[in-house]
Amino acid sequence: MVVTAQRRSESIQRVPVSVTAIAPEVLENRRLNDLTQITRVAPTLQTGLDNTFAIRGVGTTAFAGTIDSSVALAIDDVNYARPGLGGLSFNDVSGVEVLNGPQGLLFGKNASAGLLNISTVRPKIDRWEGITDIEVSNRATPGNDRASWGFQGRQTINVPVGETSALRLNGLYSYQDPVTRFVGTRGSRTETNYEQYSLKAKYLYEPSGGLSLYLIGDYNETHGVAGLYDSTYRQLDPQSIDRAPLAASGITAGPDNFQTAGEGGLWRDVKTGGAQGTIAYTLGSGIQISDIAAWRFYDQDQNNDADYTASNGASRNYTNAHYDQYSNELRIALPTQNRLSGQAGLYYFQSSLDTFNQIGGLNFLPAAAARGYPFCVGVTPVTGARPPVCSVNNDYFLGSDKRYTLDTKSYAAFGQLTFDITDALKAIAGGRVTRDELDIHLAQGQANYFTNLGGPRATIDQSYGNTNFSWKAGAQYQFTPVIMAYGFYGRGYKGPGFNDTAPNATASLAIRPEISNTAEIGLKSSFFNRKLVINVSMFHSKFDDFQVQSFDTILRAFFVQNAAKVTSKGIEANVMLAPVRGLTISATAAVLSSKFDTFPGAQCYPTQTSFGCSATVTTFNASGSTLPVSPKFTNSVDVLYEFPPEGGFKPFVGANWYHRSSFAYALNRAPGTIVGASDIFGANIGFALSSGVRMSLFCKNCTNQHIPSSIITEPGDAAARNAAGVATPRLSYVQQLGRDSVRIVGIASTFRF
Repeated sequence: MVVTAQRRSESIQRVPVSVTAIAPEVLENRRLNDLTQITRVAPTLQTGLDNTFAIRGVGTTAFAGTIDSSVALAIDDVNYARPGLGGLSFNDVSGVEVLNGPQGLLFGKNASAGLLNISTVRPKIDRWEGITDIEVSNRATPGNDRASWGFQGRQTINVPVGETSALRLNGLYSYQDPVTRFVGTRGSRTETNYEQYSLKAKYLYEPSGGLSLYLIGDYNETHGVAGLYDSTYRQLDPQSIDRAPLAASGITAGPDNFQTAGEGGLWRDVKTGGAQGTIAYTLGSGIQISDIAAWRFYDQDQNNDADYTASNGASRNYTNAHYDQYSNELRIALPTQNRLSGQAGLYYFQSSLDTFNQIGGLNFLPAAAARGYPFCVGVTPVTGARPPVCSVNNDYFLGSDKRYTLDTKSYAAFGQLTFDITDALKAIAGGRVTRDELDIHLAQGQANYFTNLGGPRATIDQSYGNTNFSWKAGAQYQFTPVIMAYGFYGRGYKGPGFNDTAPNATASLAIRPEISNTAEIGLKSSFFNRKLVINVSMFHSKFDDFQVQSFDTILRAFFVQNAAKVTSKGIEANVMLAPVRGLTISATAAVLSSKFDTFPGAQCYPTQTSFGCSATVTTFNASGSTLPVSPKFTNSVDVLYEFPPEGGFKPFVGANWYHRSSFAYALNRAPGTIVGASDIFGANIGFALSSGVRMSLFCKNCTNQHIPSSIITEPGDAAARNAAGVATPRLSYVQQLGRDSVRIVGIASTFRF
């Protein structure tokens, strides 16, 4: 398999990094339609909330749009610097690579833990081509009074334009029914389904003389919340404030609870898109000079009924955001066949994020009572009237709001070179100097609330800058043409950020950069004319100033902080076996230990009494605790048998198994956020015709395990107080269910012409 893990095409068996490569045939066979499903074939990868990911146990556990991801995303050589730009279904993808460990030297910015590298098919100059792909699926959603269906259609057309250029057009439409059953009030806008529209155009021009021009433009829309905000109550505290409202809707909390409610509106509209251009020129010496300029954007408008009941506890959780990023990368690449090879370049990035967010609700009180006497807003009631009135009324009984603009600029100079000391031994060295400059304008608490969630009313302007040098040094040795060993030590970097909530008017919002230091050794080998491939790697990473988010039960808001030190270490293995013609067995596995070395500011979970937590002590040192979403062992096995073709008819049958050991979703390992080991099975059967037709019947999560994509402690109960204002924390849990949280059975067809 050919990968671009070092920004150049080379065999996966020759690239000196740990990488899991997923070919388009695997995506098609297993019907893996987006990045969240890649976890089933890449054991080092785990998913988080809002299109965030963790690699080797390390990721970004934060809702804030004001910090970057530890795991970066690059599509067609452009770094997507915010999770809001991701989340789209795959369309015309030529490969997905999960690069483990720091990758920031060659891929844009901020990849301290790893990188998801996606490539799409380039236009084909000499070929007319059309591909139609249709998938219809059904989900086994408990409690629904009707079937839960999904549909996805993809269309590709490749058109030669003269003898030196081609145009490739991609279109996609996806519709998915909700995973949960909505039993609330639909008086306001409630869109529990999910729809996506995508259009992409790619143009490639390659005249003679070593010049090439590659242009890409795309526009995408997604609407609805299915698979994104399908949240239900998993466990209720006996004294939970949500108990009566849930009972009124007939909802019983539990792991198999697939019912949710609301009355404040439930919708999500996201528009994303952009344009990019790559111009490259290859000199007669083989040196290539290239420049990639790109612009990406997203617009987001959404509301999520934050209490998940049909009563107004906190029915408004509204976000409106607009994001733009511009980047330019100039690179010079030396020929790979030279004794000295590699690349160097300059990188520029700037972005602007404008966001408004408001949480508001009546705490299950009548509207008149919540907005009038005795719940006045920080003022003495006007007592001359009968009954007394407030001189200032509430917008909501409880809530918070924030509006911020974040401007980011990043400059970098980078290079990585490989020198052939002998025909077998290569030395590798690289470095990157990065300068980040950030500015934030934050206005919070501008509306009136009897109970304020978060910091006080304030307007804050702050700036932060940082210069970093990240680097890598290593070597690889080719023992035989089919056995290669490598090793390196390197420093990764994730830039600074800001909190989007201030605990007080003078607080510093700055989040320091996250630094990783990684040592890795690996062996890549193949035997019996590549019928057996065995790749193994071992790694040890230490993170300083690790950026994490936790819920402050005193201020009743989420805050990001630098969590001192983290150590992640483990072993990864990939094995591929093709013992007989037509049979392929692929297996990957990862053994992982990812723990905090020290984290003195970790938030206690409600009612916690261990590690010194109490009613008056709300933080503890999480030293020795395992990071969230960090299973100790994961593995994936995929078996595919393609029968010998007869008369243009080629049947196939496949099966797969994914195992994940137990882990906790929460940083503080609250008991209800720990899930046990899971085994997920899939299968597919079908046939391909020489005419270009392919049909298959597939099953994912065939045994119908109910697997949440996240579990959190319910914030309302966590921050509960009695009538006297004394904290009375309660421990309840809310789970989020994804589209793969239940069994999926479907039919897929592909037509090539």
